Amino acid sequence: MRTVRLVGLELVCFVAFSTFAYAQGGGVRPAAPRPVLLALDTDHDGVLSPAEIAAAPSVLLKLDTDGDGRLTSLEYLPSQAAPAGQDPEALVQQMMLLDTNGDGVLTANEVPERMQGLFTRADTDHDGKLTPDEIRASVRKQSGPRGRADRTGQATRMDPILNAIDTDHDGILSPAELANASIALKMLDLNGDGALAADETKMRQMTVADRVAHMLDEWDTNKDGKIAKAEAPDRMQEQFATLDKNGDGFLDRDELIAFFSAQTPQR
Repeated sequence: MRTVRLVGLELVCFVAFSTFAYAQGGGVRPAAPRPVLLALDTDHDGVLSPAEIAAAPSVLLKLDTDGDGRLTSLEYLPSQAAPAGQDPEALVQQMMLLDTNGDGVLTANEVPERMQGLFTRADTDHDGKLTPDEIRASVRKQSGPRGRADRTGQATRMDPILNAIDTDHDGILSPAELANASIALKMLDLNGDGALAADETKMRQMTVADRVAHMLDEWDTNKDGKIAKAEAPDRMQEQFATLDKNGDGFLDRDELIAFFSAQTPQR
């Protein structure tokens, strides 16, 4: 039982701390649930029927968690990490299960070998002990830039449903756009049968340019078109110098495109 628990804990920690790794290796992250599609497809048959399309304006408002009459990326995008990875307190509780001597901190000998690198990065005072506060701080750094709010129009481009509804492509589904959702969705009905099959609503394949645009949208907090080292997440710090080809302390679009192009397998 102890072995099973540790394996599960390691998986949770790796998702929480290392979600950037899939991009570095050119791999594909498993598809995340799409909240908008799940909300619209009320009978969960994978097809949006004429009735479900007609009900879109009212159904989508169920995702409006703050009640402001519109949907932002915080409401319509799937989570980027495991549930425990979003909540620093939940991850602290799970990681402290490794505290075999019960002293309230983690030492290197209590952490599995595969997590030693994560331990070293999170141990910011380098005292060989990982405190709950250091775990919380590390999770917050990994989760996103401090103060990050909604994403821009890049957030809707990959999903045909969101892209159709977000007619001004600003990343926000306004009250007017939500009210017009049924009409917008009908534009995706390529075969004219009145319904939307899975092949008519499937996600676009992300290109290198899309990945770079997504990264800049996510991490370029001052929107100057490049990522400073201070803006980059903890998990990206070790690769920063490699990516920063001109050594100016920033990652610009060309440097990111060159890096991701080299990582993308040739077809």
